[in-house]
Amino acid sequence: MKIGDIVTRRVCGEDAQFCVIGMYTNLSTGERVAILALLDPTRIVEASVQELAPVSIKALFSMTNNVFLH
Repeated sequence: MKIGDIVTRRVCGEDAQFCVIGMYTNLSTGERVAILALLDPTRIVEASVQELAPVSIKALFSMTNNVFLH
């Protein structure tokens, strides 16, 4: 897996797709964890490119709890 991959979760079946937006290692368990954004086809919108603003990776990670970056 890498950032940008489109994935499903085994517990959700193939009805829900996600985009991998980050990865980290849980320092307590050593487990690799993916940070996912739900791809919801009912929330697809169009916008002018001039309306868009980039989001930093730091801001994305700050939206999650208990994140330990390596």
